[in-house]
Amino acid sequence: MKFKKIGQISLAAVVSLVLMFGATSCMNDYTVGFVFTVGTQYNQIGSFRERYETGLLNAAPGSPFGSGGTNPVRTFVLSGGRYLYVLNQGAAQTDSSGNITYTGANVSLFSIGGSGTLAFQASYTSQGFNSIRFIPDTTGKFVFILDTYAPQSSSGVTPQASYSAAYPCQGSDGKYYPTGDITAFNIDPNTGRLSIITNQQQQNADGTQLPYFPVGCAPVDFTVSSGFVFTADAGSKTNNDVQTVFPYALNASTGQLTLTQNAPLVMGTQGMSTISVAQGSLLSGSKYVYVLDAAANGGSGEILPFTVGTNGSLQALTNGAVANDSTASNPVSLLVDSKGKYLFVVSAGPTSGIVNPISQITGWTIDPTNGTLQHIAGEPFGTGSGVNCIVQDPSNQYIYTSSFNDSQITGRILDPNSGNLTLLRRGSTFNSVGNPTWCAISGRTS
Repeated sequence: MKFKKIGQISLAAVVSLVLMFGATSCMNDYTVGFVFTVGTQYNQIGSFRERYETGLLNAAPGSPFGSGGTNPVRTFVLSGGRYLYVLNQGAAQTDSSGNITYTGANVSLFSIGGSGTLAFQASYTSQGFNSIRFIPDTTGKFVFILDTYAPQSSSGVTPQASYSAAYPCQGSDGKYYPTGDITAFNIDPNTGRLSIITNQQQQNADGTQLPYFPVGCAPVDFTVSSGFVFTADAGSKTNNDVQTVFPYALNASTGQLTLTQNAPLVMGTQGMSTISVAQGSLLSGSKYVYVLDAAANGGSGEILPFTVGTNGSLQALTNGAVANDSTASNPVSLLVDSKGKYLFVVSAGPTSGIVNPISQITGWTIDPTNGTLQHIAGEPFGTGSGVNCIVQDPSNQYIYTSSFNDSQITGRILDPNSGNLTLLRRGSTFNSVGNPTWCAISGRTS
């Protein structure tokens, strides 16, 4: 009887321990953030709840949601986590006269609910045409939209047969187009709603202030850093396809953009795809400005690291450009981890095919003193097919990428000591919206 009683006590203790550890595990595996993707196949937004313990993603109630427009290409969460913005590029339509319009183009605003649900609030129209990028400033007071073409009329873009001051950019078709532009908006801190910022330095022919800020020919990307907005321009035949970065000084109080240089900064690149200071879960914060040249080294690309100097000049680091992994192809996006220790670059590879071995993540350690990049042992790391976006989660444990070809999100565990990326323990791939083009993440869940 004595041994039987001891056995019963021991069994009860084991059961108690199992229940205790199970309960502890469940208590730890809470929703730590929301992951969002936008996809062009059905003009949708995917919303997912991220689990703290495992990194697993579960679709939020009601997901996917409509993007509020056509062809969503970018999204971001405003600091504070209450609002999500989506840039809908629109669908290009060319009429019999050659005029190009973009149907369904806008910026859509959504509020984010406690379970990751989205509620449409309003939409806004950029001043230019063929909007390709948008970013907030570092304080969340302003949002900037990068348009391929500055408006020369309200009805669209009509390519011209000859050069003029209004149409100085020659395209690959031999016709002439307007320069690009940045449209700037104030953000209401209480509602997230937008209001236009007019250009106080330049006027229209009728004497009114321009509702946009001109940049160079064929802009491809832009970023905000150290009180400046930097726009990467691919150039045109009229400037021998010289690629440049166009800097504006940013007034932190008004959102006004002011010219700081007599001429854009010549980059010496072959095919810029990205200029970025993205860090952690944000689009800004990195100590260095990184430019990706996707055409360098036969298409595997290279990374050009800079610091910001006087009047928005970009000063190359001592060791200069760093070659991407030779097995990579078409680098399109990058991210610095939240601690500033590692740089990750995603390379999309070929543009088609569900199985795409050239889609990958390459990684570097960042020297804390001089910014020198050194390859992380074990890279490159696999990811989905046609990868195009990379973010770090709010708990700083996981890295997520979205991939266009296979319509998936891939999650990996970030080793904080080595920068190594390993697969999640309970499954690393999650179905996203059709053909995702970008991703964003929020740490606010209530």
